[in-house]
This record gives sequence, structure tokens and C-alpha cells, in this order.
Amino acid sequence: MSSTENLFSVKGLVAVITGGGTGIGLMMATALENNGAIVYIVSRRLDILEKAASENSKYGNMIPIQCDITVQGSVQQLVETIKAQHGFINLLINNAGVAHNILPKLPGPDSGGIAAFQTALLQAGTREEFTQAFDFNLTSQYYCTVLFLGLLDAGNKRGNMSGVTSQVITVASGAAFRFDDKTFSVSYTLSKVAGVHLGKMLAQFLKDWQIRSNVFAPGFFYSEMTNALQLTDEQIRRMAPLQRAGNEDDVGGMILYLASKAGAYINGSVQLIDGGRQLLFPSTY
Repeated sequence: MSSTENLFSVKGLVAVITGGGTGIGLMMATALENNGAIVYIVSRRLDILEKAASENSKYGNMIPIQCDITVQGSVQQLVETIKAQHGFINLLINNAGVAHNILPKLPGPDSGGIAAFQTALLQAGTREEFTQAFDFNLTSQYYCTVLFLGLLDAGNKRGNMSGVTSQVITVASGAAFRFDDKTFSVSYTLSKVAGVHLGKMLAQFLKDWQIRSNVFAPGFFYSEMTNALQLTDEQIRRMAPLQRAGNEDDVGGMILYLASKAGAYINGSVQLIDGGRQLLFPSTY
């Protein structure tokens, strides 16, 4: 039986995390780097990345690189930079995401009729913003994965993580499983539904290359995105049966499990981490 230290070790692992400068991405980066991994954190905002690395890196192995994942040339340059520095990676975490078309409180049949309901939906955002959510939350994740396949394959050939094959983790959302009318953004929710399916498809696509694919589906965690909702403490307590938001330990425990030998036999899975939030409304999970 493996020791706990050996089972959950990520020493020597090389990871790339998009959107790694804030929120869940930074929580993942911190957990991995503070336990011995080399972690490239990626974002369009270099100042945020540098601040994150300065404040959270334990061993000086949290490396900020500016990149716009919606621009293929920018991602290709990212790949070339990491290839020149390491020649391989073991883990790609597609975490970066946006939320547009935030819905207001929707009027019912007794509050202005269907016209008021229609207006509220239209005023939540533009068609261009709706499309941008898919470009950022889905299309960019797919192309980012494709461009990193060579380095993920090289990670398997390098064999630096004994018993642990290379892996792609798609960060989706617990919102992907709900179909009630209280979702905060239709475009965000639908793009995350597609993200879950992308993660499952990648497990099939990449199986012959021994590159695994899993989905991480978080519930409510504090981040730039959720802070914009300006929820009260009481509202947050009501968001899950555990009566709290998720925290760094929740993310850290899950990512150390998936990235280490402990999770080496996990492939094609969806890891929901939401404190039981799905129990509060109709969902497909």
C-alpha cells in the first residue's frame, strides 16, 4: 500500500493552467506548486499573474506567462515558450472562462406579461457577448488542448511522473447540470454544458495516446466572477446544504487527487465539487 506522501505527490509535475492568476485557477496553481509541481499560470493580464506568483509561490516555480487563449497564434507562442524551457508537460488545466449575459430577476406572468419577460431576456446582453462566452469557455479550450498535445505526449514519453499519464482537465461548472430558470447566465451555462461534453469527448479522442481527460465542475467559490454578483453571507449560506462557499482546501484536495498517483486511474470522469448544491434544484447530474 502506497504511503500518503507517495500517493498524492506532485513533485516534478509540469502543469499549465489558463486563467491561473485568480480564483479557482490560482487555488489550483497554489496547491500544485506548494507541493512540488512546476506550474505555468497563463492569462491576458500579466500584472495579475506576476502578483499571484509573488504572493503564492512557495518554491519559485509558479511561472507567469501572458497569453490570449482566444488567439491561436498567442497559444502557439505559449506552447513554443514552454517547449523551449521544459520540452514537455504532464497536465493542462483549461480553466479560463467568462460570464456574459447576466440575467436580471425575470418577471413572471403577473408582472408585465410575456413582453416584459422577453425584454428582460434581450436586455441581459448582446448576441456578440453570447457568442463570446462560447468562444472563451469552449472553443478556446478545444484549440488550446489540440496545440498542447505534442507536449502532453512528450510528458508520457518522458515518464517523469511514475505511474501517472498525461492529463487534460476541463474546468466546467456545476451550472452545467441544472435546468431550472434561476441560472444567472444562459450563455455561461450552455457553454459549460458543452465544456462537460468536450471533456468526455477528449477522453475518447486521446485514449490511444494514453492522454487522460477529466472534468472539474465547481459550485460556488469566491472569484472575480462570483464577487461581481455581490451576494450576502446569508445568500451564500443558502447556496448549498453545507452552508458555505467552497475554499482553497476544497480545490486543493481535488486537484492533488486528480494530478497525482491517487487519481492516475481516473479518465473520462466528471468531478462535481459543490457542497451538495445540485440537491437544491432540478438537475441532470
